[in-house]
Amino acid sequence: MIEKIKDPLGVGSIGSVKPRRGVGESFDDSAASRDGLAVSQFAREMAGISLELAKVPDVREDRVNDLKKRIEEGSYDPNLNALASRLLWAGINRIED
Repeated sequence: MIEKIKDPLGVGSIGSVKPRRGVGESFDDSAASRDGLAVSQFAREMAGISLELAKVPDVREDRVNDLKKRIEEGSYDPNLNALASRLLWAGINRIED
């Protein structure tokens, strides 16, 4: 069956190809000086935000230590209704948080 397929990738020969003007010539330094990149204000702001977020630790040690202390003291009293609601919401929406 596969023998009957002449071009399985859908790519045939392209015949004779004529090079475009300038192809194969030496590199022109003046062309490189004309090349540029324009970055929008939004992109600059997003890059700045990304840099700031990279500085934030993944684990907030102060919160973890506070919770550990409250659990050890026996003063930690979680809102179980809010916790159950959040777990149900995350399960319905398949979100891990």
